Amino acid sequence: MCELFAVNAKEPVEVGEYLREFFQHCELNPHGWGVSWRDGDSIELHKEPVRATDSPFLAEFLNGPVARRHLLAHIRLATIGCVSKENCHPLVESDQYGCEWMMIHNGTLFNDALTTGYSGTSDSVRVIQFLMDLLDAADMRYGRDLDFEERFETLNCAMAMLSNGNKLNVILDDGECLYVHTNTMANTLFVKQEPGAALFSTHPLDESPHWAPVPTARFQAYRDGELVRQAPPHPNVFVGCPIEDYLLLQTSA
Repeated sequence: MCELFAVNAKEPVEVGEYLREFFQHCELNPHGWGVSWRDGDSIELHKEPVRATDSPFLAEFLNGPVARRHLLAHIRLATIGCVSKENCHPLVESDQYGCEWMMIHNGTLFNDALTTGYSGTSDSVRVIQFLMDLLDAADMRYGRDLDFEERFETLNCAMAMLSNGNKLNVILDDGECLYVHTNTMANTLFVKQEPGAALFSTHPLDESPHWAPVPTARFQAYRDGELVRQAPPHPNVFVGCPIEDYLLLQTSA
């Protein structure tokens, strides 16, 4: 399955060692890599539809220190959608007030009723388009840009709806907060809390005992490296898919 990595911190934190270990996992996720971070008010985004260890750019990038406050990284195993730069993560979209969102996703929409009207060539692309539309609709109801609590509740409802019959590990960054969701029965997303920083990964990236599973089906928000909001659990926990669904996904990848 695809793998996710993210950091949310109060001050820039060195994550080069974590990223070097993370991208080594590309042998099982060979269909693309990507990394994005905030640079002031803008987003720096780099991604390629190649195995991470085959990228000269990534090798050079990882050769030096990597200190960031807001960073997302992804390695892709294609299930739905072709191998292309468009389908590599992180994905970046803007809401109607110009806020740029970064998103990484690990999962599959077996039940895609909520996203069938969108034009993306992968379920992940359609997920971020759906989320932007929900945020824009909420903006219109309030007649202004949403505050943190309104934004959190809108996204929490969206994650619960999208999780119905689906595997949905999602990390979103709006420049202020990092929003995290997993709904798998197995532990497929971990968090490591450090002073002033929170690190997230599909698998623990070192031998530290401080990696802990992210709670299942409980949408969370982190600001400046600290958990600031956690929703009550929703009922749409993903247990697994039947073998016929798995085979169908393999033939459509």
